[in-house]
Amino acid sequence: MEVIATQSLCKFFGKVPATDHISIHVKQGEIYGFLGLNGAGKTTLIRILLGMIQPDQGNVYLFGKKLTPKFEGWNDVGYLVETPFAYPELSVTENLKVYHALRGLNDPASIGRIIDRLKLTPYAHTTASALSLGNQQRLGLAKALLHRPKLLILDEPINGLDPEGIVEVRELLLEMAEQGATIFLSSHILGEISKVANRFGIIHRGKLIRELTVPELKEQLVKKVLIQTRDNRKALACLADGGYTTTLSPENEIAVGDPAAIAHPEKLSALLAAAGMPPIKIVVETEDLEMYFLRTIKNHDNT
Repeated sequence: MEVIATQSLCKFFGKVPATDHISIHVKQGEIYGFLGLNGAGKTTLIRILLGMIQPDQGNVYLFGKKLTPKFEGWNDVGYLVETPFAYPELSVTENLKVYHALRGLNDPASIGRIIDRLKLTPYAHTTASALSLGNQQRLGLAKALLHRPKLLILDEPINGLDPEGIVEVRELLLEMAEQGATIFLSSHILGEISKVANRFGIIHRGKLIRELTVPELKEQLVKKVLIQTRDNRKALACLADGGYTTTLSPENEIAVGDPAAIAHPEKLSALLAAAGMPPIKIVVETEDLEMYFLRTIKNHDNT
C-alpha cells in the first residue's frame, strides 16, 4: 500500500518554485530518505504533506485518501518538523499529558512508556525550558511517537543529539519500520540517513531529480583504487604502461578507476613492486551517500 503519494506537487513563493511538479510514492514499511541542500524544498514539501501549507498545484494522498481540510487520519501520523515545540513552563510529563489529551488518546500509561523509551526519565519533572537542546529534541520525538503512528514524518530529527542519542533514534526508527510503520525522513546528516533508509529521493532547486533504492544506489556508487608510493610520478608511468587509466588526486594519491583494477588491486601492487616501487598505501575506496549526493546535484547543474 502507498502511504504517501503526491501528484505534480507545486508550491510557489512569489515566482520561485519551492516544489516543482514533485511526484513521490512511499510504500508501507519503507524508510524514505529525503535529501537536498538548504533551500532545496525539503521542508516545504514536508509542510504540505502535513497540511500546514497548501500547494498551488497537485494533490497529496495519505493512506490512499486525498489530503483535504476534512482529512481524518491525523491520529495515524506523527511528525517533528525543524524545531521541536513544547510549552516551556510545563514539565516533560505535563507536556506529554497535554499532547495526550489533544490527540484524544485513552492510554495514560503510554506517557511513561515513551518517556522511558527516549531516556527522559531523569527529566520527567523538568520544565521544557530547562532542557538541553538534545533533550528538547527527545521531547519532540516523544510527542511524535506517543500515539504509535503508522506514518512518521521527521525533519532533522537528530539535531542536538549526542552520539548515544543518535544511535538510539536510529534503532528506534528501524524497529518501527520492522513493525510496519512508514517513515519519511529528512536530515542533512547523510551518513546517518544511509544507515536506516531503504529508498532515497533527491530534491534540488524544487525538483525531484533522482529516486533510487539501496541496491540501485550501491550499483551507482563510484569506486576507485587509491595508491601512494615513494615516487608517484614514476608509478603513474608504470601503471600507464601496464594499460591502466590513472589520475593524481589533490591529496597526491594515484587514483585508478578501471573495473579490472578495482576487482584485483593486488595486481597493481604486484606490478609496482616488480618495477621497484612497492605501494606504501593501496586501498579500494567507494563513494558514500554524501559523495554520491554532491556528485548527483553537480552533474544536474552541469546538464
